[in-house]
Formats: sequence, C-alpha cells, structure tokens
Amino acid sequence: MRTSLATLGDTVSSNRRTRRSLSGGRFRPGPDPLSLPQFGAGLTVGLNPCLDVRRWAMLALRWLEVGELPESASGLPPTLVQHALVAWINRMVGQLQHIAFEVHAAASPATLGYGSLFPDASDDDDRWYWAIQSEQVEWLGMKDRLTRIETLCPGLGETALHWLQRASGRTLYALTPQSTRDLCEYIHWQGSGDQADWLEEMRSMGMTEEDLGDAISPEWYDGHFPDWVLCAKPVLDEDALSGIQATLPEVAPVAAMVLEIGQLLADGGQLPGLDGMEVECVYFGAYLRWDVDDPMDRVFDDFIEYANCASDGYTDLFGAQAVPLDAEGFHVWLNKTGLGLQLLSSLDRLIALIAEPL
Repeated sequence: MRTSLATLGDTVSSNRRTRRSLSGGRFRPGPDPLSLPQFGAGLTVGLNPCLDVRRWAMLALRWLEVGELPESASGLPPTLVQHALVAWINRMVGQLQHIAFEVHAAASPATLGYGSLFPDASDDDDRWYWAIQSEQVEWLGMKDRLTRIETLCPGLGETALHWLQRASGRTLYALTPQSTRDLCEYIHWQGSGDQADWLEEMRSMGMTEEDLGDAISPEWYDGHFPDWVLCAKPVLDEDALSGIQATLPEVAPVAAMVLEIGQLLADGGQLPGLDGMEVECVYFGAYLRWDVDDPMDRVFDDFIEYANCASDGYTDLFGAQAVPLDAEGFHVWLNKTGLGLQLLSSLDRLIALIAEPL
C-alpha cells in the first residue's frame, strides 16, 4: 500500500486567492491512504503482496535501528513507518508558516501512484519510494519588508533574496520575480529575454503593434521591479553578515537566517527533485510577489494554461526518490534528507522575515 502522510505546514485558508489547477485527468489518483494493508482488491494489479510486506518490514526495521521507533512499538509495518516518518519530518522542519507539502511513502513505485517515474524498477530491487507533493499556499508580497531591509542595511535585502532562491532550488522551488521571468522566456518570449529580440520575433510572426501593446514583453515585465530583484546577487559575504548580526539588531535575524541557509547548503542539504524523470512540477513551494500590481499572477495563470494544453510532462510532485533499504543506503538518505528538511525550515523562516500576506 501507499502511505499518505498528513499535510505538513500551513495550507492556504479558504478566503485566500486559490491557485489555478491542472485538469483533473492529468494525474492518476492514488489509493485510499488510510487503507493500510488489506491484501485484495485494494492492491494495484501486478503487485506482489509478499514482496511488499517484506519491504515494509525492512523499512520499519531501519527506523527502529535509528531510534525513531521504540522497541516496544507494535502494529502493521506500514503504520509503524508512517508514525516514524511523520515524527521525524516534523522534528526536522518544526512549525512551518508559509510552506506546505504532503509526503507519500510506498514499498513499490506502482503503489506510490506515480510508477511511471521509475521505469527501471523491478521486483528484485531492495528499495522503498517516497514523494513530496504540492499543497496550496497563499501568495505573499516582499516589497515593503525587503525595501525596509535594504534601507536599513544596503545589500542585505538583495543578499537574502539570492540565498532564498538558492535554498528553494534545493528544496521546494519558489515562484519569485526572477523565476517568473524565466517562465516568461519559456512561454511568452520564445527563449529570449531581450526586448529587441522579442520584438523581432513577434513581428516575424505577424503580430501588429496593437497585439504587441497587449502582450507581456520583457521591457514591460521588468518595469514592475527594481533591477536587483530580478537578478539578486550575494553582495554581502559571510564576514559582513556576521558583523550585521552582531551590530544591527533590527535586521540581525535576516543576516542570521542567511548564514544558516548558507551553512546548510554547504553541508549538502537537499530534498529530492524530478531530475531525469522527464516531468516538471507545475506548482511552487512558495509564491513571492513584489506587490499586488506586478504581473506574476497573470504569468502563473498563463503557465497553468500552457501546462494544460501541452503534453503530460507536468506533475503535482515536487520530487520523488527511490531509497535503498540496506542500512548504509538508508543512513545516507536520512542524513542528506534531514539536512534538506532543516534547509526547508530555514527557508520558511527567511520568507517570514522578508515577505507578508498581501
């Protein structure tokens, strides 16, 4: 069976703007996550129940060995694994404010519900599978807080935004003015972000001046943001950030969080992505606008429309991974993923310092 874990983090409230969704037929629904194993109709065709039980038992043993399950624990192996994995993730990430996700664990890719992501999987593999699925979160605005931070300490806002984007690239990718511009190049500008190249391309396609006036152009998009927001650089180094942390109490928490993120990245913290799986996630871990007047929501809606009209190359998963069941492979996964979850927690806390609900 697939075990679907409780949603982690705060999801968007019902009175917030809802995100556009992919068409319902795009994703194969998984089995009932609470139907822990009843070997029969609930099993995916072709699943070997004995093999599945063996993998669950081995995985429960791995959690027992690292102290995440008490020796007195009793119950079905999938239930034990669920309890251990939820407790461990919650301890790694703490209380998330602006990021939310759901985790699925399975003993085979077929029961994960996304078996096609692992075409080379076989019954001979001693691996278990897990995936991180997107959850709806609210849009946030960065203008007021980042502007204040830049006023109090020039360069700190830009540096914080740079490290936020780096951390999100290793965990749950954030939609920012810069990453939204990348979407524009993909869906609106035929791969070029230069205004002159775009105009030449559009006119060669027969667009009139009136058409061009209604389009999202590079120049029009860029005009909604300060230059540094679209190409944030680490203008303050570690020594400068340490000095800020020690001498400027108003912005010290921002500097401290940037330093923490830099260390976790250097230590190798990372969550699984979709590299090599020929799909991309259509959603984002956080939605960080500049202000309510920027065009980021329009671009995102266009991207969802594009994904609905394109191929099945999009998914609602942030990442998926096959993990070895042997003790050494499990420990490697535990250490790297633990750092990745801590990095995600630091990212969430940095977002809380530089952005706020619109």
